[in-house]
Amino acid sequence: MSRSFFIILLLVLCSLVWAQPQNLVFRLPTDNRTLFTSGGDDYFMYVDRKFEGVESTPWQGGTYGMVRNPFRPQPGAPVMFSRLHEGIDIKPIYRDESGEPQDIVRPIAPGTVVHASANPRHSNYGRYVVISHRLPEGTIYSLYAHLASIRCHVGQRVGTGNTIGRLGYSGVGLNKKRAHLHLEIGLMINSRFADFYQGENKHGNYNGLNLVGFNPEDVLRHCRDGAPFSLKAYFATLQEHYRVAVPCVGGMDIIRRHPFLYKKRPDEKRRPASLVISFTAEGIPIGIYPSDEEVHTPKVVYCRPMPTVQQNCTVNRLKHSSKDAALTRSGLGYITTFLWLEGKYPPTAQH
Repeated sequence: MSRSFFIILLLVLCSLVWAQPQNLVFRLPTDNRTLFTSGGDDYFMYVDRKFEGVESTPWQGGTYGMVRNPFRPQPGAPVMFSRLHEGIDIKPIYRDESGEPQDIVRPIAPGTVVHASANPRHSNYGRYVVISHRLPEGTIYSLYAHLASIRCHVGQRVGTGNTIGRLGYSGVGLNKKRAHLHLEIGLMINSRFADFYQGENKHGNYNGLNLVGFNPEDVLRHCRDGAPFSLKAYFATLQEHYRVAVPCVGGMDIIRRHPFLYKKRPDEKRRPASLVISFTAEGIPIGIYPSDEEVHTPKVVYCRPMPTVQQNCTVNRLKHSSKDAALTRSGLGYITTFLWLEGKYPPTAQH
């Protein structure tokens, strides 16, 4: 057989391997590796903070979670935080003589570039890139923001050895001193987002409002020694904060793309009256359950007790206390994003 035949066969086999979802090992996106050694302020970029008259620069503000906007629920009570930081901010380790960061940014795992926003004025992310990664449990996305430049294009297949951009400080509220890479890893809420979102949208389905992030540090630490990442196993470790019952008017898009989220009953033979979505405080959907209760509009059916009103614990998606928790206007809009089906909202879901 000719050499060209074997080359063609090899290309076909490679394409078949690429087409199959893979267990992936996620790697650090820059040469800053101190996450696995000293960590802390060697890895995370600080935030400028003034609280109770004291100015500080805590690196903890560059980590994932409810780590910003400190407050005390009452005088003398422990400090809490009401603002979500949906990713991690990674410090540069290379700067030129003028202080400009020089760190290159690489994909954290093999994938496909699905969005590259080169105009820094089009988003609070500044210049940013989104890469899709196909896992056995469904596709997840990594997002790289505040880039000084972008060196990739939509549709490009990339691996951890490729350069996709250079670390910078594009975006709102940043300067050269606080230059960093903002990294997010998350799920797409709805693959029809671009069809129904009524505000200005220059980013289609890759708008930050349609990507719900989980902790990149957890993923990177899990894969440090070469262990593949399991989305299903990771979600099983996350803590539930609230549940919302919604009308069941058809298949939910996120269930179609991530079937493991749906906790089907062994004897389930018909469409349930409603679905109950379990969320973390940050809004990560960690389980969707069938229910026999009929609901006409989304409603909160459980909420974890907290020493402050729920607005401060749920990214302003719930209000009141745990005993009478209800969706805020923002929360209702968030829930409705999950419910968009077949070109229209469910008739019983208000928005």
